[in-house]
Amino acid sequence: MGERRTNFCMNNITGAFLIGGKSKRFGRDKVVYPIGREVLSQKAIDIVKTVAKDIILIGHPRKELSHYKTVEDLVPGSGPLGGIYTALSVAKTEYVFVFAADMPFLNIELIKHMATLAGDHDIIIPSWSNGTEPLHAIYRKTLTSPIKSMIEKKHFKIDRISEVEGISILKVTEDIVRTYGDPKKIFHNVNTLKDLEMVSNLIQ
Repeated sequence: MGERRTNFCMNNITGAFLIGGKSKRFGRDKVVYPIGREVLSQKAIDIVKTVAKDIILIGHPRKELSHYKTVEDLVPGSGPLGGIYTALSVAKTEYVFVFAADMPFLNIELIKHMATLAGDHDIIIPSWSNGTEPLHAIYRKTLTSPIKSMIEKKHFKIDRISEVEGISILKVTEDIVRTYGDPKKIFHNVNTLKDLEMVSNLIQ
């Protein structure tokens, strides 16, 4: 499928930050783990808020992030798919860029590029040798009802969204991603304290 370009518009995209994980491997709440003068999640938020009309945090509230709108999962226990559903349900824009709480190296130019490709697509998602990145993807509000149906059927795996009849998915290929940086860094997740030690000098 060819890439269809439209004009990038900040007024048509919401940044939805998923903060509902339990951080089991990290050992404590990594969303608000202190890094220098801020918390880990603030780095990603600062990047996305430069291109999004609104920022919404999806998950349970944290006092350290109380200056942002926080919406608890509409369907508790439904995992990241439930977070995407909640984001699409409450967003006021047609598109929602969904990103994870532990990705400190988001590339703003890549996000802008993905936004310009939206057109009539329902999902714009990076795809590289490690697979697709559903928690670094743009979703259209047209998916709200189909995802709700998936959750009602206890189908919580995000990749099953691709099975929705008539869905239009545009994959941003690895060669395109690499024009903006190393995907291993861009999509890097901080899952353990060891991960944090490896990157903390770069995110302060």
